[in-house]
Amino acid sequence: MLQYPRHHLEQIQNEYRRIDSQWLHLQQRLMLWLTIVTAVMEVVMFFALRHFELLSSPAARYMVKYVLVPSLCDASLCAATVPLLRSRRLSERQKAWAVSLATALMAFVIYTVHAVFEAIFLIFTIPMVLTVVYGDQLLTGVTSAVCIASKIISDLFILWDAARSHVLATHESAIDFSLSLILLAVFYGICSFLLRVEREKNDVGIVLEQERQRYQEESLTDALTRVGNRQALRHAFQAMEEDESETPYCLAMMDLDDFKKLNDTYGHVQGDRCLQLLGRVLLTAAPHQGSPFRFGGDEFCILYRGLSLSQAQDACRQLQARFAQESTAAGLRAAGISAGVARYRRGERPTHLLSRADEALYRAKQEKGIVCIESE
Repeated sequence: MLQYPRHHLEQIQNEYRRIDSQWLHLQQRLMLWLTIVTAVMEVVMFFALRHFELLSSPAARYMVKYVLVPSLCDASLCAATVPLLRSRRLSERQKAWAVSLATALMAFVIYTVHAVFEAIFLIFTIPMVLTVVYGDQLLTGVTSAVCIASKIISDLFILWDAARSHVLATHESAIDFSLSLILLAVFYGICSFLLRVEREKNDVGIVLEQERQRYQEESLTDALTRVGNRQALRHAFQAMEEDESETPYCLAMMDLDDFKKLNDTYGHVQGDRCLQLLGRVLLTAAPHQGSPFRFGGDEFCILYRGLSLSQAQDACRQLQARFAQESTAAGLRAAGISAGVARYRRGERPTHLLSRADEALYRAKQEKGIVCIESE
């Protein structure tokens, strides 16, 4: 069925999903870079310490403890995300959760190994801020909680570097420990606030787009019958002219027989009810290849796509039978339908197609209640 021009709400939502998917793969690559950078920096640190004769442990032990083990842990986390991102069973949201939590665990490994440097606790802000892009408040909250819990566990229960004193050994170190947790909590609060603001902006944009779409659809819809109006028909004709495929098009013009007499005898309310019923029949009974429009008054048309002239004629006959059945069921004194069908010829103007379909309709109305096709 031909579609009336619609707003790009679905396209906008698809674009959001595309950006999230791109960011997901970017986050996975960032994990790989963190693994490489931390390993390289530790190797550089090893040679620097050895140069200044500050290395307190054997070289082999240092390389295993500070380079090999953490690099293997980080590389394992990176490798684990690869099949997850390729999985077709997982949704994009589930993949975002998996990669974000893997990033948080990587931050835990880096912090635990290098906690002797006080500022290294800021590594936990990376997985927290990376989740903001997904616009998932719960994901950001859980990831932040995992990061803060990881720091507490690392500080209280793991002393990877023997030269580092326990965080509760002195008042100063305990205060530093508490301040670092407060700073991480504040950072989460900032992320949460930014996430809420960004979501509100996106929601406003979507609502405005929905309203704009509704107004546009209203401008293309006949208020009484809910089928397309003449402006929608012009859009459909434009799409037909721009279609470069060999798909056939047919136009059926139809109207109610003796509609003026019906209005004069039973009143315009009865006439409007008949028009509304015909609109419903056209919307529900027209095949998927057809788009119905109200041309004016009691005159309607259907633009069929993919049907031959004889198939379009058969479709109109089915509509006649359906309308008669529905009219009887609704207790309406509706007249029958006459219809004329013409085939679109490539390169011709839509006005010529309308003219030929209207001529066929005129012939049909001479006998009333029949479907005529154009004269070749």
